[in-house]
Amino acid sequence: MRQGSSCRVLSRVLPALTCVALAFPAFAQEPLDQNLGKWRLQDGIYAEPGKNFRSSCNDENNLRIDLSEKSVVGYEWSCDIRSTTTSGPGSLRLEMTCNDYNLAQNVYPRDPNWENRRFKEIMLIKRLNAGTVSVQKTLNGKFEGSAWRETYCPKETQRAYAEAKLEAKEKAKEKAKQKAEQERTLKSAHPRDGVYATAGADFEGRCAKFNDTIVSFSGKSITTASNICKIDNTRVQLPDTVRIGATCAPQATSGPDAVSVQDTASTPDSENLMFKKIDHKTVILWIIKDGHFTGDGRRLSYCSDPVQRAYAGQRRTGKQTTN
Repeated sequence: MRQGSSCRVLSRVLPALTCVALAFPAFAQEPLDQNLGKWRLQDGIYAEPGKNFRSSCNDENNLRIDLSEKSVVGYEWSCDIRSTTTSGPGSLRLEMTCNDYNLAQNVYPRDPNWENRRFKEIMLIKRLNAGTVSVQKTLNGKFEGSAWRETYCPKETQRAYAEAKLEAKEKAKEKAKQKAEQERTLKSAHPRDGVYATAGADFEGRCAKFNDTIVSFSGKSITTASNICKIDNTRVQLPDTVRIGATCAPQATSGPDAVSVQDTASTPDSENLMFKKIDHKTVILWIIKDGHFTGDGRRLSYCSDPVQRAYAGQRRTGKQTTN
């Protein structure tokens, strides 16, 4: 009996090996090997025994069982093992959650997101002899066909599989490392959250009023004397420059000299604010006007620690009052 459906998950993880299938005819009930002893199902690649056994081990007609990593993969389907139980001597029952390309397309033809559908399935595995097992799997939760046989593939196939898995893990680690480095770069480009004001006479006094510029990347907001902006997206253009797309509204207390922020719908790249980080205490803020960042921008300095603590305390008090 052929069991078809989603190899695509593993094909992305193990490109060195093609996705492979449960695709074998039903067979008559066979007696179990009586020498079950301390039998443990081997992780690795299995294929249908017979004259095409070796070629099936290395092409799409194989089955990958990996109990240690809780996965089973066939042709155009892949499953995460939720639980493994012993159902008798030399017998395993696998409770699985599966991606099944063909099944999803057939069961949910009108669902635009059918590829994301997952199915709860059961797989029964019984030992027949030293290298061969019988396998039976549900389709959409139902056993609709007989079991079929799978034999553990030769050492060279298992070695290639193990090497491909190791290579995939190393690539995943490298990708995670690169992502972490990228996130550190992005974070270092962002101005520090807190209270800012323009440098000059009475700098501390203006800082203490909290009415110049408040930066909160963690809270996705930028507040200026003229505008309150909700950050929709950010983009690091250079290691020290962050471009921002934000939804802004004028401050209720804005005076006649207030500067409005152009809507992102009418700006290039849907960005209307930009910070350039000069050092850990100094930034330049631009607000887009007529579709372009023009002029020298506003040079802002990070206010003193007492001011930052006072502002944080005020925010906490405000939240408690609101609650």
